[in-house]
Formats: sequence, structure tokens, C-alpha cells
Amino acid sequence: MNIAKLIAKFTNEGLEKMNEEELTLLKNNVGLLSPAGKAKYEEATKTVVVPEAKADAKADVEAIDEVALKAMIAKSVQEEVTSTISEANIDKIAESLVAKAIAGAEANRAKVIDTDVKLDKKSQDSTRGFIKALLGRDEEKLVEMKQKATTYNYTGDDARGGYTIPEELQAEVLRIAEEQYGLARQEFQYLPFGGPGNERKIPTLASSVSVSWVDEAGTKPSTNPVFGLVTQTLKKLVAMVPFTEEILEDTAIDLTSFIAKLVAEAFAKEEDAQFFDGSGSPWTGILHNGSVGSVALATAEGMSDVTFEKLVDMQDELPSGAMAGAKYYMHRHVMSYLRKLRTSAITASDNLGAFLLPLNKAGIEGILDFPVVLSDAFPDKTLTGALEPFVVFGNLKMAAIFGDKQQVRAKLLDQATITDGDGSTSINLAQENMLALRMEERVGYVLALPTAVVVLTTGAAS
Repeated sequence: MNIAKLIAKFTNEGLEKMNEEELTLLKNNVGLLSPAGKAKYEEATKTVVVPEAKADAKADVEAIDEVALKAMIAKSVQEEVTSTISEANIDKIAESLVAKAIAGAEANRAKVIDTDVKLDKKSQDSTRGFIKALLGRDEEKLVEMKQKATTYNYTGDDARGGYTIPEELQAEVLRIAEEQYGLARQEFQYLPFGGPGNERKIPTLASSVSVSWVDEAGTKPSTNPVFGLVTQTLKKLVAMVPFTEEILEDTAIDLTSFIAKLVAEAFAKEEDAQFFDGSGSPWTGILHNGSVGSVALATAEGMSDVTFEKLVDMQDELPSGAMAGAKYYMHRHVMSYLRKLRTSAITASDNLGAFLLPLNKAGIEGILDFPVVLSDAFPDKTLTGALEPFVVFGNLKMAAIFGDKQQVRAKLLDQATITDGDGSTSINLAQENMLALRMEERVGYVLALPTAVVVLTTGAAS
């Protein structure tokens, strides 16, 4: 179709009388319109639906005959413009339009194919080689790539120790876990474990020095700080990643990032669930630690009865030394109850009053001059029962210590029956031509300074 005639048709008749092919072609060449024409097009497309432009594949871009396209455009321009324009100028216009057409095709392709993504070949080859060696039980290759783990079991028995994963995959797992997932990893003080064993003692200050007023010649009493010790223990956490053998062979798949994202998300979500809301097996979470400060709602009140007054009470309960760096931590459902709170009636027609929090992003990110962190690791609106904790306020960098041994270990399964991520679907790996990569880490936390945390609970039973 002649582009110039199409533009003239739009100028004279608008979009209403154009067919789908003409609408699509015009949309792809909006850049050729005059400023007034572009303004008219933008106004017209508010009421007329223009079909989405189809992104060109690389083969289509390469197949464009630039010489033929230039000749076609030059002929079209020559037909439409006045005879006062020279042939040289017409040729220059045609060259400009050819360049725009080529650039437009490349831009459309970029919308569907991310040409800027450059896979790290070393990482991909390392991950694939590692999994293939596991699958083939190639002991020599595995030892060559990475020494067999000797600290896999707490006893040091390496008979079932598996193999530490390649450094590239381990670095990606840790990066994704720490940057994209895991509230505990982001908010706790991080102290990696070193040396053998799965326990360590961490000193805490039980009481500080005391001072006394004395007469000029009076006896000066002595005082000493009292230190305590808390024990941090590592426990084993397992993630199972099922995938097909085709994925292993497909070089177009970013296998390192694919596995790292699944493993990091699984590790971080379970760490958060246990470290914040664990009920004692295998961890007692911060919410259920009997040494933290506590504020309760009124008798028989539940989560939906939360008020700003109670959040202020949590601030009063927290020691002054922990206020700097303190944050509120809660489930988004609790935040929703807070955002629905209103003032008393303002006018007769507004018997509900205005919202206490602004209905924008700022109304989610902060309360009472302190940041708010939302996490699904905290209890949601299904919480029932008396004196059940559901909000934390405090300085977690001061209160809690997170630690791990930065060796993620792996075993490849090809004969087992495992449960999928939904918790109910069974996958027979052999029957379904699939593999499962079992990844394990040793990780732990300890609440070293419980007084730097306050929890809000539901009310006592009536």
C-alpha cells in the first residue's frame, strides 16, 4: 500500500473508514506524520482501537530489500509532492525513510526478543557440566570440579555427603536470596559461621555498669558489666528442584539463574516462616519468643481491631536505645486494617470520616514516623485465638543474628517420587523423564537481644 496515500486518507477521512490492515500500517508509520498529524492521530486513537503492531523476527528484518524499499518510497514521494522538489531531494527523503523503516523493524523485534541479554557461558557450562556429572555419577569429574563435601553431616561423616555446587551457581543463589527474597537475610545482623561444628556461643550484655554518688572522701564502689552467652545452632534446610532432561540439554535456557531463583526463593521463604513465626519445630520464631516485650489488644479483640494507639504503645515499650533503626513488621492484611481506619464524622453527609492514612504509596511505607515492612511470613487475617502475636516493632539488626555456612550442597535424583511445589502433586521422576536437584544449606538464627523487640498480640480471652 502507498504510504503517502495512506497518510493522505487519514488526513482527509480520519481512522473510522480504514480497515484493519490500513490501521496497522499507519500505526507502524506514525513517525512519518507531521506534528499536526501526530496530534490528530493521538486524539483519534482515544476512540478507535488500533491493532497491535506485530513484532518482526530477526529473519524478517534481515530480509528487507533496502534497494526495493527505497525505490518504492521514492516513487510514492514523487507522486505526491510538487514538481518543485528536485530528484536529488526526493532520493534523500527516500533514504531517510528507509533508515526509519529498518530501525522500526529492529525496535519491534526488541520488544519480544531481549537482544541485550548475554548469558554467562562459563556459568552455564559449569552448571550443566556439574549436573551432567551428577547424573552420570562421574566421580572423577565431580571431584575435579569441586571437592566432595566433608561437612555435610554434623558428625563429619562424608559417606553421604554429596557435592558442593559450582561457585558460579552458589554465588547466584546467595545473590538472589539476599537481594530479592528473604526478610531475615535482609533485616538481621549477618555473621557467617567459620570452622567446624554447627554451634557457636555469642556473648550478650546482660547488664551494664552502674554509677554511684559518693562524698569527696567516701568509698568508691566498684562495678562490672555482666555478660551472658547465647548459643546459635545451624540446622539443615532442603530444597528440591524438579526439571526435565530437555532443560538440561537446551543451551537457550539460563540454567544457572533458573535453578538459583527456585532454590533461593524456597530457602528464603522457609527461613522467614521459621525465624519470624516458627512455633518451636525446628525453630521458635521472634513472634513466639517469651523474652521479647509485649503489648496486647483489649480483651476478646482480634487482628481486625488493631489501632494506631496500640502501635504507639509498642514504641513506649521498646527501650530508647533500640528506637534508632526500629521498624514495624507485619502482614499486608494488618496494614489493610490500618489503612481503613477513619476519623470521626466530618460532615453530616460524610458519616464515616476521612482516612487516617493517605491512600497512596506513602501510606504503606511508614507509620508514626517509622518504616513499615510487609511480609507474608507474618500471620494473616485468618489468625484466631487469644494473645496470639502478629506484629513486630523493633531494631532487628540489634536484636537478631543470622548465620550460615556458605556451602550449598547438591544431589541429583532420577528415580525417586517427590512432591511438587503445590505440596500435593506427586512426581515419579523415572516415569515422567524428569530429574530433581536436591539442594541443602546449613543455616540458623538467634535472638541475641530480645529487649530490642516488641510484639503486638490479640486480646486475652473474655
